Amino acid sequence: MKPHPLVNRWVIVRSGRAFTLIELLVAMAIAVLLMMTAIPYFRTARKSALVRATNDLLEAFQQARVKAILTAQAMQVVIFVDDGGTGIGVESVPDLSPIERFESESNPESVGASEGAGLAKGNGVAFEARFDDEVAFSRLLINGRSVDSADQAAVIRFFPNGTSDALDAELQWLRQDVRRISLDIMTGQPEVRGGQ
Repeated sequence: MKPHPLVNRWVIVRSGRAFTLIELLVAMAIAVLLMMTAIPYFRTARKSALVRATNDLLEAFQQARVKAILTAQAMQVVIFVDDGGTGIGVESVPDLSPIERFESESNPESVGASEGAGLAKGNGVAFEARFDDEVAFSRLLINGRSVDSADQAAVIRFFPNGTSDALDAELQWLRQDVRRISLDIMTGQPEVRGGQ
């Protein structure tokens, strides 16, 4: 006679071994150790928004400097805020008539800022990137003048001889971590301080 299948399952479960308290505590200790090692990893993964923003800004500076030298035409990095958040782009400096050039050079308030947000259409945009919403400029000084990138587009120019406008900026992530970025006006090379 063949035994009933439910009886066999009950017998197997009843004769099977259960977990002891020590085994449960060891399993919980291993789970806690795994979580403690994973939490710092996730924190650094979230900080990567600041790292990405810094790298995008440095890439824009490099693109503008190299393109200005190779094409013998001044380039500019434009930092703007629009509905999509903070963006950066590289474009050629618009051609100005001699009178417009004189007016912009004689009016230091206009250096480093332009009205309206965004990149000029048809100006040969060479590079464009967007920052995450968690990253913003806490300070932005161009040629010694403070620029509020929320109100106007900030413009940093790179010239064919390898020089650039002066820049002193702070990128901030969630009001916690900060990267300080500056440009050497003689070489157009950026310097990054702060963070890891």
